[in-house]
Amino acid sequence: MEEKTRSRPTNSSTTLLAYNELAPWQQDNEYILTSYRPLSRSYARSIRSIPTLHNQTVNIWTHLLGLVFFASLAHHLWRTLAPLYATATHEDVVVFACFFAGCFCCLACSSAYHTFMNHSENIYERWLLLDFLGILCLIAGSWVPGVYYGFYCQRADAKFYLTLILVLAAASAIVCLVPACRKPAWRPFRTGMFLALGVAGFLPMAHAARAYGVGLAHERMGWGFFALEFVLYGAGVAAYATKVPEKWAPGAFDVWGSSHQIFHVFVLLGAAAHLSGVVKAFAWNHGVGMGLC
Repeated sequence: MEEKTRSRPTNSSTTLLAYNELAPWQQDNEYILTSYRPLSRSYARSIRSIPTLHNQTVNIWTHLLGLVFFASLAHHLWRTLAPLYATATHEDVVVFACFFAGCFCCLACSSAYHTFMNHSENIYERWLLLDFLGILCLIAGSWVPGVYYGFYCQRADAKFYLTLILVLAAASAIVCLVPACRKPAWRPFRTGMFLALGVAGFLPMAHAARAYGVGLAHERMGWGFFALEFVLYGAGVAAYATKVPEKWAPGAFDVWGSSHQIFHVFVLLGAAAHLSGVVKAFAWNHGVGMGLC
């Protein structure tokens, strides 16, 4: 049975609404003034809105196309990278799989959340939770190969950092399960939580830079690409948290160029930078670095 909602009923599924016509639970960004989809009360209706133009179109398609892109990359690397090195083992497959699994979870949950957020309040809450958990999967999954290759010969250090990151990710997931933490008012707290988990990934980077020097750390674990990833994610999170640029010109970025769309693009760029570092680290540890352990 469909959930009851408090939103204004509409006679047309194609009618777009203004911010002040939304129910309170839908009012997430006061600077996005128009182009809101009415409640669909149906998964099928929400799906049919994917190719139409509204203020979630770009959010849906950035991560939907990103999902296809990274799936294609996974297939390409499986066919071309592994056969180059006879020393590659199932452990390499597992750590790469952790990255891609985290990436797929994040992008799939994100595109689904933005698709179904106009279904009803209960469905919105469920997919918002999955969206948050997808972000955690991306962060945690990304650092598995980074730490694995960065401390390829120092297994104790690798286990320590992997345990730390996974524990923090699990703690963050528990926080996400608290309904109050998913409300718009908790946006700064959520942002800080994700930043804290991301900063935890900086610890093994600092360790590697101190132990090997930045130059060798870049060869061993793709250090420079990970540093670029921090810059890209930081820029995306800054846009998300400050609601810039729509805060500067309310209504001007309702459909194109809003902060959340910018955040989505930077997530894709950050994930691509991270993967570049992982590929470099894989090649070094099975090439020049082979036999150093």
